Amino acid sequence: MRFLHILLLCGSSVLSAVAADKPNVVLIFADDMGWGDVGYHGFEDVITPNIDRIAAEGVQFSQGYVAASVCGPSRAGLMTGVYQQRVGAGENASATGFPDNMGERFRMSGLPTSQPTLAEILRPHGYRCGMIGKWHLGVEKPLRPHHRGFHYFRGFLNGSHSYTEWEMKFDDKKDKWPLFRNDEMVPPQENAYLTDLFSDYAVNFIKHKPDSPFFLYLAYNAVHHPWQVPEKYLERTKHLEGGEDRRFFAGMILAMDDGIGRVLDTLDEAGVADDTIVIFLSDNGSPRGQGLKPAPKDEMMARGETVMSNPGPHRGFKGDTYEGGIKVPFTMRWPGKIEGGSHYDWPVSALDIAPTVAAAVGVGQPNKGHPFDGVDLLPFLKGERDGDRPHDVLYWRRDNDYAVRQGDWKLSWNDASGPMKIMLFNLAEDPGEYHDVAHENPERAQAMQDQFDSWDSSMPDSRPWGGPGNRNREFGRGQRVDVKAYNQNPPARPPAKVH
Repeated sequence: MRFLHILLLCGSSVLSAVAADKPNVVLIFADDMGWGDVGYHGFEDVITPNIDRIAAEGVQFSQGYVAASVCGPSRAGLMTGVYQQRVGAGENASATGFPDNMGERFRMSGLPTSQPTLAEILRPHGYRCGMIGKWHLGVEKPLRPHHRGFHYFRGFLNGSHSYTEWEMKFDDKKDKWPLFRNDEMVPPQENAYLTDLFSDYAVNFIKHKPDSPFFLYLAYNAVHHPWQVPEKYLERTKHLEGGEDRRFFAGMILAMDDGIGRVLDTLDEAGVADDTIVIFLSDNGSPRGQGLKPAPKDEMMARGETVMSNPGPHRGFKGDTYEGGIKVPFTMRWPGKIEGGSHYDWPVSALDIAPTVAAAVGVGQPNKGHPFDGVDLLPFLKGERDGDRPHDVLYWRRDNDYAVRQGDWKLSWNDASGPMKIMLFNLAEDPGEYHDVAHENPERAQAMQDQFDSWDSSMPDSRPWGGPGNRNREFGRGQRVDVKAYNQNPPARPPAKVH
C-alpha cells in the first residue's frame, strides 16, 4: 500500500510554543455526506471549492473513518475520543416519549455526563467553546451542549430537522422541534434556511472573540434529509450532470460549502488562520434510497450507486459497516504546521480528533471517565512514527452490524447489503469490498471474529440505550461464534433498511 507521511513544518521546540499559545480549533462536521460528495476526491457533479481548499492547504486522510455508521454514536465517539460503546452511547439517543417503563437510564439516553466532551476538556484551559448545529447527544437538560462544556450553543437537539421551520415546543413533529440559544428556545424566523443560519452563527462566534483561544464545533445538519434548499443554490447547480436528484443534493452541499468558505474568510480577516486547526469530516457515509422520489429497490441496492449521494468505489451505505458506511471525507489544515496538499494513507479515526487536539493544546488524558481510545496523530504526521500505523486494530458495532479491521484485513457482518454472512476482505487488494475471501482464509477469519467478540463482550450491554443486546445476532452474549459453521447456513437477508 502506498504510504506518504506528512512532514510537520516545525521542530519540537516550535510545537511546544504552539501548545503554550493554544491554537484555535474549528471542527466542521457534515451530516450524511459520503465519500463521493467532495470535489477533492475527483467528483465533478458537486461544487465544493471551500472544502477542497481545506484539503489543498492541509492533509487528506485517504482512509479516514468515523466511529459509527449513524449520526448519534458517531458524534459520541467524535466528542470524546472514546469508543462510544464504553459509555452506553452506541446507538442513536432516544428522542421520543421517554417511556416510564424503561426508567431513568432510558430517559437520560445520550452521552452520559461521566465522560467529558472535548469542550469539557478544553474549557478549563482557557478556551471559549461554541457548538452550532445538530447535537444529537441527548435531549434532557443536563445532556445539552450548554451543560457539556460549551459557553455558546445555537442549534437543535435531535437527529433530523426541517431546514426552514421550527416550533417553540417538543411534540410528535420531531423535524420541527425547537432551536436553542443556549438554554432558551429561539422564536421561528421567516425565510430562514438552517445551513445559512448556522454559518451566520459561526462567523459571529469567531468575530466576537475575547482575548482567549476558541473551540468551535460547527455541526451542520446538511446534507441530511429533508430535502430542502433555496432556489439560489439550485440555480448554481443546474449545469451539473447526474440528474435532477443529484443536482438538488449538490445544491444542499453548495449551501454548506459557501458557509464553510465564510468561516475560512473570517479566520483570515481576524488574522487567526495560521493559529487555527481546521478539521472537516462527515458523520457517516451516504444513505441509501433517498431522493425527490422514492428509489426503486434495485437502485437502492445497486453496487456503488444511490440517488442521493455517491459512495465512490465503496460498497455499502449509511448504517452499514462496509466502507461506504464508515469511510468519509476527512481532512485537516494547520497552516505552517501541516504540509499543504499532503496525503496520509494509513487508517485514522474520528476517535483521534479529541486526543490530537488535546495534545496540540498541551492537555493529557481526560481527568475523568475512560482514557482516549483514539491517538494523537501529530507524531505520525510529523514522521516521528514513520512506518507505524496509528491503529493496529479498529472496531465498529451499530445494532447488529459489526466490523473489525486489523492491518489491511477487515471482517464484517451486515444485514442490509449483500448476503448475511461473516465476510473477510483484503482492503489493500479489494478496497471496494466486493470479494469475500473468508472461505480461503478460515483461520484468519476466525481469529478476527474472536478478536471482535472479545472486544464486544467487554462493552456494556446496549439494550438499555435503545439497541439490541450485545452479541444479539443468532448467538448469545459471550458465546463463541464459529465462522465456518455460521457461513454454511446464514439467514436470509431481510428487506432493505431505508435510513
